[in-house]
Amino acid sequence: MNSATTTQTFAEETTTADIVARMVHLYPGWENRRTLWHLATAAITRKIGQ
Repeated sequence: MNSATTTQTFAEETTTADIVARMVHLYPGWENRRTLWHLATAAITRKIGQ
């Protein structure tokens, strides 16, 4: 996984679902999408809290 791409994705998207959809598109082999959902939710929560 390219951390720069991931960071950019988290910064650009505004909803958890958007982050998950984009990450699944970028990394179709991602095996645990539940973990991805939790990471995306945390990212949105941090963004809202800024």
